[in-house]
Amino acid sequence: MNIKVPILFLCLLFSGVLFSQDTALFEWVELRTYPLDEEEVWTIDRLENVYVSDKGVINKYDTSGVLKFSQSIKSLGKMEDLIPINAMKLIHFSEEQQTLCYLDNTLTPYDDCIELSDQEVINAKLISSSDRQEMVWVFDDINSTLLLLSTRDNGQSQNQMVANLKGIVGIDSVSQILERSSRLYLLKEGKGVYIFDLYGSLIEYREFDGAKGVDAFFEAIIVLTDSKLFICSLTNDTNKVVPLPQDGISEFKYFNGHFFFRTLGFVHKFRLELTK
Repeated sequence: MNIKVPILFLCLLFSGVLFSQDTALFEWVELRTYPLDEEEVWTIDRLENVYVSDKGVINKYDTSGVLKFSQSIKSLGKMEDLIPINAMKLIHFSEEQQTLCYLDNTLTPYDDCIELSDQEVINAKLISSSDRQEMVWVFDDINSTLLLLSTRDNGQSQNQMVANLKGIVGIDSVSQILERSSRLYLLKEGKGVYIFDLYGSLIEYREFDGAKGVDAFFEAIIVLTDSKLFICSLTNDTNKVVPLPQDGISEFKYFNGHFFFRTLGFVHKFRLELTK
């Protein structure tokens, strides 16, 4: 019998029984692969469409692997990240131009870009979507500051600021920002994850040696290392260590019971099953 991942994770979170069981009970099932060159960028949206950049072009693939749209975005500068805001809006982030630009669901640019210098951002290094509607987090590396900007008014309003992260909690580098279920996660690559509430107060720090990526859902955190996934409850001390489906995984995203892993040349879509 196969118990698919949403049921599995509910068991992990709320019963704790499976945390003591052997990892051999877990099985990875690969569902699809998408091409992705080494220096390019990728993301997924809530419909599990996959977006990949390719030498100044963005390609959008549906869940069947069919290429739906392809659009040149060279005029917007080199894309450092692409984040879905809603079903009709994506944000293109160019670190070299320090801009946030809008794309619709066909990847067509529209409206004016947000000039981050207008928000007193000196050097934006990272962005991330927020669970709050049409909001985006921006990390200013020079100021060691997180800003929450609205995309409804082209960035004219700042709804929140978490200033001086280095001075307050000693974070000297951040490699990923993530908001999930009223928590904000900051990854310090190779070290661990800082967990904040949405008012900017530090809740806790969790150390993960070799940490490369983080995602979260409900009351659990998922952390990627070189060879393992750590799935940890945020409400107690239980956790599960799951071996990765293959070598060379450098990034991952989790959504709706599916894991998306980046390797050299591809994005792989997997489902984790519990076998009995």
